[in-house]
Amino acid sequence: MGSQLLKFKILTIPHLLLFFVFFSAPCFAGEVDMDLFGFTYHLHKKGAVRNAPLKLDEKGFAVFNPGLGLGYDFRPDRHTDGFSAVVHGGIFENCNNHPFTFAGAGARYRKYFNKTTFVETNVLGVLTYGNDSDDKDYKLTPTPYVNIGVGHDYGRYSVTYYVSYIPKGSGGGITKSTDMLFFSAAVSF
Repeated sequence: MGSQLLKFKILTIPHLLLFFVFFSAPCFAGEVDMDLFGFTYHLHKKGAVRNAPLKLDEKGFAVFNPGLGLGYDFRPDRHTDGFSAVVHGGIFENCNNHPFTFAGAGARYRKYFNKTTFVETNVLGVLTYGNDSDDKDYKLTPTPYVNIGVGHDYGRYSVTYYVSYIPKGSGGGITKSTDMLFFSAAVSF
């Protein structure tokens, strides 16, 4: 019962923080992103999580990491190219089924190839709250975050598919043993 209460606290406190941080942001945002996390692919054989509860292969190279996020893009019109400020936050289950929370701010660059297809990249500095498999203590850690995405604009909303490269030892207790590729998607309106 005590571990369930601890997990409830670990999930509730970051969610409340994210709610209060992002509460006023929609007033100024030109675009709202609903992030859907994701899948992780471990690039090193020794870094695979063989005992991952949600692994997709026998050796634990590919792991399902479910989660949700919320972000705001402050460009005046979501159909414009160029740079804009962004804030993002979210929570997902890491490869050991422990909650991993992050919130941060940075910049987004978007380039349309035609009226409906675009590529974008996000560069953020984030604070993470998570742990690794060896250490059950949660830590608040600053971490860099970069992703590249390809999207399609459907008029009232757009869908973007992202890949992030996360180097070994980059912080937050999530990359202690291997470099990773993290896959996610966002529905934006």
